[in-house]
Amino acid sequence: MSRSEPAGARPLQTAVMFLFFRRPEQTARVFERIREARPPKLFLIADGPRPDVADDERECEATRAVVERVDWPCKVIRDYSSANLGMQARTVSGIDRTLEQEERAIILEDDCLPHPTFFRWCEEMLERYEDDERVMHISGSQLLPEAPDNGASYYFSRYVHVWGWATWRRAWRLYDDDLADWHRKPVEKREAQLRRMYDEESERRYWRYVWNHSEEIDTWDSLWSYAVQSRGLLAANPNTNLITNIGFGEEATYASEDPFGIAGRPLEGMRFPLVHPRSIERDEEVDARMSLLVYRHPEPPTPPRAPLRYRLWHSALRAGGRALDFVPEPIRPRIRHRDRQPSG
Repeated sequence: MSRSEPAGARPLQTAVMFLFFRRPEQTARVFERIREARPPKLFLIADGPRPDVADDERECEATRAVVERVDWPCKVIRDYSSANLGMQARTVSGIDRTLEQEERAIILEDDCLPHPTFFRWCEEMLERYEDDERVMHISGSQLLPEAPDNGASYYFSRYVHVWGWATWRRAWRLYDDDLADWHRKPVEKREAQLRRMYDEESERRYWRYVWNHSEEIDTWDSLWSYAVQSRGLLAANPNTNLITNIGFGEEATYASEDPFGIAGRPLEGMRFPLVHPRSIERDEEVDARMSLLVYRHPEPPTPPRAPLRYRLWHSALRAGGRALDFVPEPIRPRIRHRDRQPSG
């Protein structure tokens, strides 16, 4: 790969959306990276406190105070909810608000710590593929134990990673919060679509469950995955990791365990100038590895065994159907790790 150029070779021109809730320490770490990047426009999106959770109001106020330290030339748009909207509604409404005003944006959450080169990576990719409607999503994460080796800086994938990412207004228009396209299809047509999309039944079970139960699971990224995958469109995923998730831990509600070994992945950075793949098409070999890591279960199971709590709910998720209805609510999975529960 070519010799690295300075990450700050030019000022950032793209707006950044920053979503946060009630974690001032993590928020401060991520905000400092945003501050170093000095975006010209910053959308601050905050959810409100849960009325039945002690200290939520105080923690929300402390977190909002952190992001008031904007000391560079920047237009700041604050969208602070007084009520707790929950993960899906707050995330989607924040992205809607941002991309109503911007043609493209870089999106970070309070648990997604970026490498300094993440911002330049996103901006260059947003510019390169701005008018290529085959490309929907720019990821910041490389989650595989062994990085892809295709001689380029990135690869094209069906899988979107949302721990730091970027997209365009023209792509986000395809997002459907109701997943109407899926739900209006009869079962036999859903099954035919799953067979066309995935070779392995174990992966079909995964997506069948999350899409069939999209109205019950407080998630948005599985719906974004549907917008990309159902159309055969692409995410551009880096071959080096540019995001580390700092939200896992005992204080987190849904991210206290890391069954896939993807939490706290070291930041590697991106070299410039970028080396582009020879063609704009999905890397099926790398996608097969990602599928095996996250969406399918290897046979036999790879030791060491995950904690019992994880094995119970993840086996149920892979089983599909009504299996999760019998898993106690406190350990029932949420597809997107967060440290909160939806209100109500």
